[in-house]
Amino acid sequence: MDWLKSILDSLPLEKLSDLLGEIVIWWSQMVKDVPPADLPMYAYLGGSIIVLLLWILVARMLPRPLGGMSWMVLFAVLLAPGTALSDPSVIAPASISVVYAIMMKDMTGAITNALPILVVLVAGLFLGFVWQLIRGAFESSLDKARHRSAEDTQANLQLATGNYIGQKDYAGETNNKPLPVNTSVIDKTTTKDSLNTKTEKTAKGSSIDNDKR
Repeated sequence: MDWLKSILDSLPLEKLSDLLGEIVIWWSQMVKDVPPADLPMYAYLGGSIIVLLLWILVARMLPRPLGGMSWMVLFAVLLAPGTALSDPSVIAPASISVVYAIMMKDMTGAITNALPILVVLVAGLFLGFVWQLIRGAFESSLDKARHRSAEDTQANLQLATGNYIGQKDYAGETNNKPLPVNTSVIDKTTTKDSLNTKTEKTAKGSSIDNDKR
């Protein structure tokens, strides 16, 4: 029962009271020109719609399957069509006939009058099941599309980062590459210098020999 206490604590009671006050004022303005004979039907339909709208707030706080199922049960109980007790040709809520049959201890009449409620409940649950399937398929396709777009974005970022790193490495290699040296010029100059040195030494040696003679 802790979840029920948490639901009651989390309900915005002040907002609900203000909303109910505004709805009562709006309803009194709406039905002031309605004939007295049709007033009970309008009152019942309006009250049922208000209860269903307020129950949406409670259904959102319940677990996901129970919230929708409880709203559908309430809808079937309030708005399932039946026949009036005094005049079978007049449409009336089936739940009133069920309650009246149970009070009169007429179980057969109660089961008979409960059939419209069960039909509306089964039809509503089936439609809710189909809606959940469609919604789940749509959400799964949307998640797949988001996942694919995220993967494509990540792949593009990785590709752009890889190209940038490759260009940076290539630029670093070209900057660190040693400049070419013209070894042929150096070799030729060194060869000429060595020949000149040998020629000078030979000339000096010959001059010294001439002096000795």
